[in-house]
Amino acid sequence: MQPPSLAYPRLPTIRFRLALLVLSCVLPAAIVSAFLIYDHYRVERASLLGEAMATARSMVSVVDRDFDTVVTALTALSVSDDIDEADIAEFRRQAGNVHAILPITEIVLYEAQSGRQLMNTARREQAQQAAAPGNAGLLHEVLRTTQPVVTGLTPGRAGQTITVGVPVVRDGAVRYMLAAQVLPASLGAILRDQQVPATWRAAILDGDLRIVARNVDIERYLGTLPSADVVERMRRQIEDTFEGATVDGNRVVMLYSRSIKSGWSVTLGVPHANLTAGLMRTLESLIIATVVILALGLGMAWLVGGRIAHSVQALIEPATALGTGQVARPALVDFSEAQQVADSLVRVAAALDDARRRADNELRERRAAQEALQLADRRKDEFLATLAHELRNPMAPLVNALEIMRLGGPGKPPPPNVLDIIERQLKQMVRLVDDLLDVSRITTGKLSIREEAMLLQDVVTHSLETASPLVAQRRHALSVHVPEAPVVLHGDATRLAQVLSNLLNNAAKYTPNGGRIALQAVCLHGPDRVRIEISDNGIGIAADVLPHVFDIFFQADRSLGRAQAGLGIGLSLARRLVELHGGTLTASSAGKDLGSTFALELPLADADAVPAPEHDAGAAPLPPLRVLVADDNIDHANTLRTLLIAAGQTVNVCYDGLSALHCAESFDPHIAFLDIGMPRMDGYELARRLRAEPRHRDCLLVAVTGWGQDKDQQRSRAAGFDRHIVKPLPPFQLRALLQDRASRGTMYDSV
Repeated sequence: MQPPSLAYPRLPTIRFRLALLVLSCVLPAAIVSAFLIYDHYRVERASLLGEAMATARSMVSVVDRDFDTVVTALTALSVSDDIDEADIAEFRRQAGNVHAILPITEIVLYEAQSGRQLMNTARREQAQQAAAPGNAGLLHEVLRTTQPVVTGLTPGRAGQTITVGVPVVRDGAVRYMLAAQVLPASLGAILRDQQVPATWRAAILDGDLRIVARNVDIERYLGTLPSADVVERMRRQIEDTFEGATVDGNRVVMLYSRSIKSGWSVTLGVPHANLTAGLMRTLESLIIATVVILALGLGMAWLVGGRIAHSVQALIEPATALGTGQVARPALVDFSEAQQVADSLVRVAAALDDARRRADNELRERRAAQEALQLADRRKDEFLATLAHELRNPMAPLVNALEIMRLGGPGKPPPPNVLDIIERQLKQMVRLVDDLLDVSRITTGKLSIREEAMLLQDVVTHSLETASPLVAQRRHALSVHVPEAPVVLHGDATRLAQVLSNLLNNAAKYTPNGGRIALQAVCLHGPDRVRIEISDNGIGIAADVLPHVFDIFFQADRSLGRAQAGLGIGLSLARRLVELHGGTLTASSAGKDLGSTFALELPLADADAVPAPEHDAGAAPLPPLRVLVADDNIDHANTLRTLLIAAGQTVNVCYDGLSALHCAESFDPHIAFLDIGMPRMDGYELARRLRAEPRHRDCLLVAVTGWGQDKDQQRSRAAGFDRHIVKPLPPFQLRALLQDRASRGTMYDSV
């Protein structure tokens, strides 16, 4: 059965498509190249004009320097005592020496009051003639300002010259004037030294904007003014770049710079041809290259398109055969892609097998990815365990030092309430470290609490002790309102204080400095519950974030407190702890920058419940025992020794496992407090060695360590430890262990 023939609309050929492809590649590239060339031209033009302006400034500085040289030389002559003598032949000789080394025509000495010429280095006779008209004006200006003066172009004996006048002051008054004639031609050397291009027009103008030197036709334009638009601009500002005309009518990019000191100026005219010559050459090359490339591309498209069309037509026959169930014969094609299509038509079954194999590979990769995630989760737990270990080490000597302070010694001990606060905070830090280790228990619901009767007021007080430093640091106003009558709750006081301090710290972090925080507790009736609200006027919680604030590891992007953000478990842990107490914890906020409120409700304890008293560190004296302490934490080992000695015990301290083993052979301890992670021999191996000796059968082995996970406790039991205590070792528990060992029925040697 033949398949029905299908009619398709006329479509463009492959050759036409390839021609469009060539055009779409070449023309955009040409346009982009033209834009880049023009942009490069603008950059080069700006750079060239910037360099030209720098040249103008440099030439102005050279002009000022040359005039300063003449002024300096005349000033040095003005202090000569030979001026005041009747015969000034010696002064004439000095002035002649200066005349010989400077680019000037003559040096003239004038009497200030009469204006008579007293000396001229260009004449041998001492004719006392009146000053020339130009110099008479210069003399007047020098008398008026008592400062050196530089004139513009003035007529003189040698033609147009520039005169530099310096006052000669005697007894505070100007008695003479020294004048030097400078030829304009000497300034032309400045233009030559700068090597200004021949096509440019450079000129030096005096204070009246008259041309003094020019690199072209100076004889024609000496003493004339530039074009009117140039003069107008130069009288308005000291520097500028603009489109203008030179004095001989050429249109150029004109730029100039005028000296603030002398008022002289330098102008540069850059022809447009100099600025655009490179651009036009590059554009011409680009147009030629574009036309050539386009022609070659279209020709290649025509040839290659024909070959592609032939190969595509050759694939029609095997494709039709495959669709009708016939044998597909290999097609004769001209390029590898078409050959691949031809081969694929006769290997459909193999392709399906490949697809199934790829699916199996993807399944294995997913399983590997899942195992990698589980490994990462285990590594996270190990990281938290290591973190807890490192945090517990400094806690142990602190607790021991606290107990030493309670026992007293030289000097007056601190107030007991201070010690109580320190102890409570250390206990809470330990519990917080335990929470970090129990992140997995939060998600699985295995977190537990210690239940006992307690006062709400004590819980609030303890939470304020923790949160007050941060509140004070941020300068917040904190108001606390709790019922005056005792409110008895049933649960874990440390955990509830942790919840409240966590909420207070969050309020302090996410409220701008100087904000307001309020803690209010009220008793509700029917059912009997207490409601505690912690509110602030901080940055608030967005509506889309509010449902997720209690999710574990969730952290909203709080820009104000971001630097103090924690691990993202605080609120999740707080809600779980409240739920373990049979209560609820909710959050509310009116929106961003409108503050937030966290409210928790807890059930009240039974009416006959009485808060349990705190552990009493003081107890009856203990029987003396031999105690071995082994810990590489020297502070913990030494402070524990001090506590044990104060309790009347005989103590030996070692700082590594091998030394502890050797000490036990001769000391024969009744009880041993051993760290786990010690050098030379760890605590597990030390416990196994001690248990292997019959003489140490009755020794109470206590592991005191920062490692507290279930697997660590299992290893310690397997090694022979009787107890596994996580640092720090509380004083009441220390006394309980000593009392337990002392009360055993086994007899022990006298100490």
